[in-house]
Amino acid sequence: MGNAMIGLSQGFDATYFNPAGLAQSYQSQVSMGLNFLGYNNAANYLNTSGSLSSSQTDLSNFGLVYPFPTTRGSFVIALGYNRGSDFNSALSFNAFNSKSSIVPSLYYDDYPYDANYDIPYFVGLEDSATHGIALNKNVQQTGTVYETGGLNNWLAAGAVDIGQDFSIGLTLDILSGSYHYARTFTETDPLGNWPITLPLSDLPDAKGLGSFVLNDNIDQDLSGWNAKAGFLYRLPGDDGKIIARFGGTIEFPTFMTVNEKYSDAGTANFLTGSSYSYTTPGGNNNYDVTTPFKFGFGASGEISILTIAADVQYVDWTEMQFSTSAEPTLDDSYISNLNSEIKQQFRATTNFHVGGEIALMNSDYSSFVPYIRGGFGYSESPYIGDGSAQAQKYASGGIGFKIQNSIDLDLAYQYGWWNTSEILYTDPPSTGAPNGTAYGTTSKITNSNFMFTFEYNF
Repeated sequence: MGNAMIGLSQGFDATYFNPAGLAQSYQSQVSMGLNFLGYNNAANYLNTSGSLSSSQTDLSNFGLVYPFPTTRGSFVIALGYNRGSDFNSALSFNAFNSKSSIVPSLYYDDYPYDANYDIPYFVGLEDSATHGIALNKNVQQTGTVYETGGLNNWLAAGAVDIGQDFSIGLTLDILSGSYHYARTFTETDPLGNWPITLPLSDLPDAKGLGSFVLNDNIDQDLSGWNAKAGFLYRLPGDDGKIIARFGGTIEFPTFMTVNEKYSDAGTANFLTGSSYSYTTPGGNNNYDVTTPFKFGFGASGEISILTIAADVQYVDWTEMQFSTSAEPTLDDSYISNLNSEIKQQFRATTNFHVGGEIALMNSDYSSFVPYIRGGFGYSESPYIGDGSAQAQKYASGGIGFKIQNSIDLDLAYQYGWWNTSEILYTDPPSTGAPNGTAYGTTSKITNSNFMFTFEYNF
């Protein structure tokens, strides 16, 4: 239903969308879900197109809901797990660059200069006396970028009726997860502009470019916590049945600690048959991230066999902040610059979701009720200057079955699409470009998500 669930969700789903919806659970419940996520990136680099796909299968949720016996109203708790985020992505590029090479940028990437990270020097692409770099253009550039990992929410939640048809709820999440980034960047000389007679440095036999291969890796361990509070009002009709629901949520800032390890390695192969490789010492970065508040409001209504729902969410991304951790590895000035960039580059966003459901049989008279569902979601890009093309759009549809009022089986498919861009490297000012020239890709992303959920109520 397009994730339009703030004014509708009940059962274990409510722990994610609106914990106040738990109060609508009048039976104990065990819930489990699976996601199969497919990602495709159709990228353009220097007017040359390429495409790369990746996939990831995860346990999306597992939980237990337990309603306590009450003389009136409702009091419900839940324990379990939700998959909060998936970091699955892929990028491929392949183009001839007549104006630039990545090699000069590797020398200037580290400031102040640290010889231990000067890959061009150790692989024979930089002159040891002058630190001059001859390889600066007319190369074929190919590569791939893969991102994997995700964020896991281990949760406890509760909801209670504090008035007739009015409930409040709270979800507390302990977060854990990982993120992995792997890039392979290769340069070759298809036109023979760097022949065997041309020295590329003063290392023995470093003449003529065969290929240069750069491998970058980042691994992060993520941990933290957050909380979400919500309310839900259920509007009864003349016959006492609920005809509409109105809900609101406040997701408090997530406090995240990032423990990061990074490493880089390069290999240069020359036409003389010589080859030089070097792996940098790598390093560790430890820092904290605080995300913004998120405010949501949703409503749903029921008309005979039809249920409709809509949500809106507001997030001010300029409130996101980096800070030093308990064991700091980054200096205060670097952190301060990052936070300044957030204020300059990010903005507030308003996102919305709409959805509908049709029951093909009446649950009052049938022990087998099939449902047809559909929806749409729209999430603005948090970057200043991005338009509707960069907004993430999702269309979804699915079917569900309620069997003997105790078993729920749901199948759904969600298709997403948006545009994005990624900078691969920036030429240093020494090449003559003012402030450096950035080289990167523009991409059209499509995302396919198959979801299966099983619920047993007892």
